[in-house]
Amino acid sequence: MTHLKTLFSRALLALSLLAGAGFASAGPVYHVALDTTGTSGAGFLQIDFLPFATSDVATATISGLDGAFTGTPDLVNVAQSGGAYTFSTDAFSELFQSITLGGTFGFDVAFGGVPADGGSATLSVSLLDSPTTYLAFPAAQISLAAGMPPAIDADPAFAAVNPVPEPADWLLVATGLLLLTALQRRRA
Repeated sequence: MTHLKTLFSRALLALSLLAGAGFASAGPVYHVALDTTGTSGAGFLQIDFLPFATSDVATATISGLDGAFTGTPDLVNVAQSGGAYTFSTDAFSELFQSITLGGTFGFDVAFGGVPADGGSATLSVSLLDSPTTYLAFPAAQISLAAGMPPAIDADPAFAAVNPVPEPADWLLVATGLLLLTALQRRRA
């Protein structure tokens, strides 16, 4: 009977890990936080997603834009659906948005695909205090290349980029903790 319980416990753990692995295969999501509290007046947010030496198509989807945005964004090869903006590396793609400096801004970005032909794709976020004068170029940058973890660079004076835990990650952690608790109770 003890061997059957052990087998059942191990099978349950294996199934929960396999179930979570499917969710974990999705691309990571990053939160980009921009802080312009040391500045004031009118400004601009520029987001570009560019290919470098690749013909592979990758996408970047930005959602949850938060901050003092003014007017409507100028979009170049960017698809808008609801509050999300999807950039693609098959052409130059850019979002240029007027903002009011002096506060914080943020958004989440999820990537679809990675160039596999030796090239790369880079999401670049810049802040400007006039249409042609940069406060931070780039304030944040995330570069994707095959076989490499995403390269993240952020200007500490203006930006921070952090991975966002996915719900599947929390589900895996909770399942593991529950199984460990059950194992400890059984031993006691």
